[in-house]
Amino acid sequence: MKNSNDKRTSIVTRNTNETKIFAKVYLDGKGVNSITTGLPFFDHMLEQLSKHSLIDIDLKCLGDLKVDAHHTIEDCGWALGRAIKEALGNKRGIKRYSFNYLPMDECLTRCCLDISERPWLIWNVFLPNISIKNIETEIFREFFQSFSQAGGLTIHIENLYGTNTHHIIESCFKALAICMRKSINIDLQNFNNIPSTKGTLSGNS
Repeated sequence: MKNSNDKRTSIVTRNTNETKIFAKVYLDGKGVNSITTGLPFFDHMLEQLSKHSLIDIDLKCLGDLKVDAHHTIEDCGWALGRAIKEALGNKRGIKRYSFNYLPMDECLTRCCLDISERPWLIWNVFLPNISIKNIETEIFREFFQSFSQAGGLTIHIENLYGTNTHHIIESCFKALAICMRKSINIDLQNFNNIPSTKGTLSGNS
């Protein structure tokens, strides 16, 4: 793992019997990405996360897809969350909080985010179809869960309404992306301070 806080970039690798992952993020990018997980639909969702957050993401995953998609999706969430956490460093000057309502055709999804170092996921999302592109849709919650845990992020996602499973899942990734973009941005009114009355955003702050 390598971190350069002045450039807000990080590289994380994860090698287990289930997945082998390389993840690189640059927080002050333009949403440029190169993503290969062996799951084209999941790649598309991660491309949305990169594009709309403006975080440059280079992600390569070789997972045990012969079993199913679970380990690949969950572990990619962990690797990206950890990389973003490391790239944020001490979090000085970030805006920290954000929320967003994301419309996508017939559906509307809300995401609220706190870069808090207190990982927590609230997932109020009903997905009408049990699978999409040979991926069990319940697994997508595990991406957001591991992303939250590894990134030290409090994430609340709720789909308010919608009927198309593709649209609902994509709106969740896009809503998170917009919140990430807002929360990691530097607050010019507070750029030299850590946005916490405790003076720190690490551990149990």
